Amino acid sequence: MCIRIVYPQRLLLFRKIIDIRKEVAVLDLGTDTTCAAIAKIERKDSDALSGFGKGIRILGIGYQLTKGIKRGAITNLEDLEDSLIGSILTAEKEAQKNVKSVFVSIPSWAIVSRAIDNSIEIGQVPVDDVHVNSLMNFDCSRSSDPTMEMIHIFPISYSIDENDGIHAPLGMVGEILSGTFHVMYAKSSLLQNIKNCLSRNNIDVEGFICSTYASVLSVLLEDETISGVTLIDIGGTTTSICCINDGTVLYLGTIPVGSQNVTNDIAMVLRTSKSNAERLKILYGVSAENPHYEEEQILVSRIDEYGEEHIQNISKGMLNSIIAARFEEMLESVEKHIETCGADKLLYQRIVITGGGSRISGLTGLIRSRRYFNGLSVRLGKPVGTIGSHDFVQTASFATAAGAAMYCLGELQGISSIRQSLYKKSFRQKLITWFKRGV
Repeated sequence: MCIRIVYPQRLLLFRKIIDIRKEVAVLDLGTDTTCAAIAKIERKDSDALSGFGKGIRILGIGYQLTKGIKRGAITNLEDLEDSLIGSILTAEKEAQKNVKSVFVSIPSWAIVSRAIDNSIEIGQVPVDDVHVNSLMNFDCSRSSDPTMEMIHIFPISYSIDENDGIHAPLGMVGEILSGTFHVMYAKSSLLQNIKNCLSRNNIDVEGFICSTYASVLSVLLEDETISGVTLIDIGGTTTSICCINDGTVLYLGTIPVGSQNVTNDIAMVLRTSKSNAERLKILYGVSAENPHYEEEQILVSRIDEYGEEHIQNISKGMLNSIIAARFEEMLESVEKHIETCGADKLLYQRIVITGGGSRISGLTGLIRSRRYFNGLSVRLGKPVGTIGSHDFVQTASFATAAGAAMYCLGELQGISSIRQSLYKKSFRQKLITWFKRGV
């Protein structure tokens, strides 16, 4: 495997040159929807945009309902294959391209993350890339479950002998080089099953990326990642929490509540279909305070105990109370999770909310009025620098796919990340490494 390193902007002097690809295909395996996208670099003006991506154009999009996966386990491989291939075929048709390989984003519920410490002897010689790569050469059986496969490694800090808090050890001299890393793993069986589904259709998997990390790359601004930010990614059945500070991903966690829980509540209380409940949720959103809601009436179809459909009048206030109650429960669960795991001590200065569930109108107003997250600044996160023929590519629902494309195209700035991909080292790379080791 090949490891890609992208150092923060403040370490531009030591930033490693990475391969820039012209076009890439990505596959976002979401809890509700699987989205495929084919993208290319749009422009190379470094000051064109203020986010991580300099600008990517989406050539084609395809999406299907995610089938064959339930509660973190594959239940039907053929259904999963239909979801993956169906979305790719639609994207191919729109882009008029043939996809031979893809990068796949893995949902955060399938990710296990933990902090790992490691040390190596360097023998009073300057630290180089070979030392850093050796330091990150973890034994998965030692640092995690042997059935897990490493996806990402995020360097938190380094130390040389007694000198702690080092961000860039390259060139420094000492006896012992140590590092603390945030490592993300996924089940090897899940990754292999995804590869098998695609390989049967002559499509290779070039690598994997955590979906929430992909969202981080597409919606956050560089200043936010340095000063501290917590990203809340509201999906269909889960909500992910990711804490970033000083340009490094420090924490990733999930809770089993998402926007589909809101839809289910509306359908159950109003005795309507889930499709109608979803429409009501999107159409009316949530409001913290609206005195006129109790007076305004809306028509809602109701299914009785005999399966017959009737029309009923309900107040907007009743609908609003259903939506608000579930979102309040979700936000309280996020706050409790952050406090329990100690992420509240990571010095985040802002809350950014993204994901399909964040598209509910009035959500930020509800957060501010109830003073969640101690009254911190809250904003909605949408992809920065994503261009395409669909408005969808600039919505929070497309954040993961956009970030995955930026990640694969090499359009990253300002955040410390290390990729663990499925690429094999070329002969030239092996030769360079061999000479370095011989120095």
